[in-house]
This record gives sequence, C-alpha cells and structure tokens, in this order.
Amino acid sequence: MKKLEYMTEPELRDLMNATCLAIEAAADICGVEKPRFVVVLFNDPAVAQYAANCQREDVIKAMRETADRLEHRQDVER
Repeated sequence: MKKLEYMTEPELRDLMNATCLAIEAAADICGVEKPRFVVVLFNDPAVAQYAANCQREDVIKAMRETADRLEHRQDVER
C-alpha cells in the first residue's frame, strides 16, 4: 500500500471519486436528501487531499465551523 502523498494524480482522482460516490450511495440507501460534503484524506496532516461536491466558499465555512467545534471539544458521540 502506498501513502497518499506518493499517489499519482490519476490515482488520487480515482480514490476521491470512489469515496464521493460511496458517500452519495450511503446517503441514498439511508433515505437522506443529497448532502453537500467535503472529504479530507491524509497520512501526514501537512499533506491533505480533499474533494467536495459544493462550492469552495462553502467548504471553507464548513471546515472552519468543524475546526472550531473540534478545538472546543464539542464532540457528539454516535
């Protein structure tokens, strides 16, 4: 297995597309209206890859809001 940072662009594209399709399929199976999402993958947090099905501005807002909750330990057990 290789780390994300050693993957080629076509390999990363395939991985990210498959991940996004899996999220959309899971939402459909669970009867959830198509959610907007961002997927962040990393082996080294300084080298993150992301894919999203929404506008960049919305991704930034969602990631900031999530980071704030994580920093304040506002976790929800599931």
